Amino acid sequence: MSAFDKEIYNRMARIESKLVRGFEELGVNITTTPDWLTVDDAQRTVYIPSLGRSLMVILTDMARRGATQVGKEYTLVHRGESVGTLIFNPVV
Repeated sequence: MSAFDKEIYNRMARIESKLVRGFEELGVNITTTPDWLTVDDAQRTVYIPSLGRSLMVILTDMARRGATQVGKEYTLVHRGESVGTLIFNPVV
């Protein structure tokens, strides 16, 4: 791979990263797996496999995965540990 090819590749990777982050901030889930998070609505707990997702996407997908308690706090759990709470106000 030439230096020019490497530079083009690096720039494309940066552009892709910025586009992904921009869409995530708008609440657009860009992953292909619709069940990337799990909601236990009775316990108000959301299990997330990654800390690299935007809060907008988490809120949007919580509604799709069964969260119903609007205005209530849900605990975010990553790898068995509580990593935060999120008030469920679905994004419309």
